[in-house]
Amino acid sequence: MRQSLILCLCTLALLLPWGCSEQTPSASIPANNPRIRVLLLDDATAADIGSDATAQISLDASPTPRLLRLGPAAMLTLSGNIWRIGSTPLGSGILTIQSPDGVLLLNRSAYRGFFRFIPAGPGTFDVVNDLDIEDYIQGVVACEMYHDWQLEAYKAQAVASRTYALYEARSTGMGRAWDVFADQRSQVYGAIAGETDQSRFAAQATSGIVLTYGPGDGKIFKAYFSSCCGGVSQAAADAFPGEPYLPPLSEQYRGACCSASKYFNWGPITVSKSELTRRFRLWGQHLAAGIGKPVPEATMANIYRMDVQSANRYGRPTRVLVTDTRGIQYSLAAEDMRAATNTDAQTGSTLPSSFCKINGDPNLDSVTFFDGHGFGHGVGMCQWCAEARAQAGESTEQILLASYPGAKLIRAY
Repeated sequence: MRQSLILCLCTLALLLPWGCSEQTPSASIPANNPRIRVLLLDDATAADIGSDATAQISLDASPTPRLLRLGPAAMLTLSGNIWRIGSTPLGSGILTIQSPDGVLLLNRSAYRGFFRFIPAGPGTFDVVNDLDIEDYIQGVVACEMYHDWQLEAYKAQAVASRTYALYEARSTGMGRAWDVFADQRSQVYGAIAGETDQSRFAAQATSGIVLTYGPGDGKIFKAYFSSCCGGVSQAAADAFPGEPYLPPLSEQYRGACCSASKYFNWGPITVSKSELTRRFRLWGQHLAAGIGKPVPEATMANIYRMDVQSANRYGRPTRVLVTDTRGIQYSLAAEDMRAATNTDAQTGSTLPSSFCKINGDPNLDSVTFFDGHGFGHGVGMCQWCAEARAQAGESTEQILLASYPGAKLIRAY
């Protein structure tokens, strides 16, 4: 994961954690080559759009397309519910822009498929890129893995990313105008600029192949992946409370498989309790705004102590108990603890993962996170393990079935 391996997998994703609401454990297998809807921008006030050929512009209220020469950049705005390119009014409603004979540009970056511009509020709009799932996978895989990694690891990533995206399209995407984010909140999508020969080959070589679980051909599931599990993965049900326990996304002992990662071992990291309290409150405020109801951490008193409350069968923490100076206790999923700890944090004081020990002694004015392992949430496929298995000569199928125990590989289309 170029960004996922280098950045903390979740500054945004952990503010609005994956799986914070209950979701179905699986979804039907697509019968044909589907499209995916990628949210590129939300609540934008303007966007540079362009095309290297004639563009077709249509509105849902007036679907007959207009032909325009946009050139490399034309400013699109929404004012008084009226779309304008420059000073030229186009009309109102959802705006669709296609370029059948070329590619489209958004803020000077080239994209396949077409754009939908969806009014979101007074003068603001969302930008959604609709495209073929295989074109999307080409733009994801190279952004999620190092450029010099093995082809079998790339192919495993392509299958996992395809399964994850199609699951999202058939679950949470059903109730909104888009399926996945373009960043770490889902998986990193780099559009045409993010493609490489290796990512294109990996997508094409695995085209239509998905992971499933259950009787017969089974159903697709939310094929999570992360950078480095640190030797022990965690169950999706532990990382993201509300999600069902599913064997392919269960906790697994993987030993030193991903030890080539610089994050296999990390720490100690020490944060003052006053600073940690500030971060927890801010995390609570962000979460409350996202879910539309109060969150107790937003108004917590200063942190008095922190302790690991529970761990999975292999010793990876699953819940952390935080006690404030009023004696009020807050039981958080370990990933929520990491999200709170990393909110608005300075470089060098963030937690690479929640797989660590905690010294939150009430007699100390700081909390120390030590004996840490891994990078990211640790659910599903560990990318560094996938690379190690590929280097050892394992096939794409072997990598995936080791990463998602009990799963099957099915050609869906």
